[in-house]
Amino acid sequence: MKNRLFLLALTALLFTGPICVGTAFGVENAPRISDREIIERLTRLEEGQQSMQRQMQTTREQTGQRSASLQKGMEESFGAMQKGMEERFGAMQKGMEERFVAMEKGTEERFSVMDERFSAMNQRFVAMEKRMDERFSAMDQRFVAMEKRMDQRFVAMEKRMDQRFVAMEKRMDLMGDQTGQQISSLEKRVDDRLDAQWNLTLILIAAIFGLIGFVVWDRKTAIKPLERRFTRIADTIERDLEPESPKGSRFARLMNVLRELAPDDPRLADALRRHSLLEDLP
Repeated sequence: MKNRLFLLALTALLFTGPICVGTAFGVENAPRISDREIIERLTRLEEGQQSMQRQMQTTREQTGQRSASLQKGMEESFGAMQKGMEERFGAMQKGMEERFVAMEKGTEERFSVMDERFSAMNQRFVAMEKRMDERFSAMDQRFVAMEKRMDQRFVAMEKRMDQRFVAMEKRMDLMGDQTGQQISSLEKRVDDRLDAQWNLTLILIAAIFGLIGFVVWDRKTAIKPLERRFTRIADTIERDLEPESPKGSRFARLMNVLRELAPDDPRLADALRRHSLLEDLP
């Protein structure tokens, strides 16, 4: 295959080489070729092509022979491999059959041993079941006797309870009568106490209203002297201090006089400073 490709490439190069050269040197004048030279070149070209075809045919025959020999070798190899695999699979199958036979034999032996054990266990279970039946029968007898005794006890208890309930009913009836009498007497006492409380409430309400009236009268009688006294004090203050005078009250005017005299009288100024009444003077 490689030889065939090489020949095809060589043929293409022979055909395209002159064309490429002529194209590259197309500027120059091509030399004149005679008919004889053309015929000789064509003859050589045809001979080269025939030789190439013969070589290609030889290459094909060699390739076919090699493929046939390769296919034959592969068939022989596959035959030997298949034969070896069949022999191995046969040996493996034989070994597996022998193992399965031995395993089946061992399994049967084990199952026989297990059957013997299960039979022994069945016998034990039968004996255990028999003993359990005997014990349960004895327990049933005990429960029957216990139930009989319990029935007798319940009958006696029920009889005693009936007697006690009858006595309790009698006591309840007696207690009901006594309770009715006590309730009636209690209601009478409650009514008496409610009447007494109502009377006390009325007395208390009257006392409260009386106290309110006394407080009102007392406040009126106590406030009038205070009002007269405050009025008298206010009149005295207005008369002595004259707070509504446009020049100021008498106290303010007196302080102004003292401040005016303080610079001439050191003792007066000192006294006013001690009492924080002359802070603005030097």
